[in-house]
Amino acid sequence: MKRIITYTLILLFISVFAGCGYKVSGSGKYLPDDLKTIAIPDFNNRTTKAEAEQFVTFAIRDEFIKRSSMKLVDRVDEADALLEGEIINFTIKPLSYSYLGSTNQYTVNITLNVTFINLKNDSVIYQNKNMTFSEDYEIESGDFFSQETEAIERISEKFAKGIVSALLENY
Repeated sequence: MKRIITYTLILLFISVFAGCGYKVSGSGKYLPDDLKTIAIPDFNNRTTKAEAEQFVTFAIRDEFIKRSSMKLVDRVDEADALLEGEIINFTIKPLSYSYLGSTNQYTVNITLNVTFINLKNDSVIYQNKNMTFSEDYEIESGDFFSQETEAIERISEKFAKGIVSALLENY
């Protein structure tokens, strides 16, 4: 009985630490090997929604750091690749109203142009000129602006995941 337990523990130990070769998709292993660094400057904001570009840019940088082996650099002249973009549309629309007639649920839509460039050979690796995401949110107690900010943060995270997945998985 001791021998069976010992063999079982050894097999369990080996299987846990040896791994099974599984790798999370979207890690960028298909990007050109010579792309080691990336610059992601602040996205341009072509809308009237102030600071929307900050939420989107920061979320994309964070997601790229989490999912890619490329190093994020501050300056374009230090980078092998460049991810640039612009927010071309930002809308907030009411979805539903309370029994008193005030809006209690909104939807936020953001549309971006995104371009991923290999600076080593000046070629476009990926481009999407109409990437759109939406997020719904409810107003609970009249604090429209803080809840709107939270919705923009959530939609920025969705954008970041979508953009980084497109770059790392579709290349």
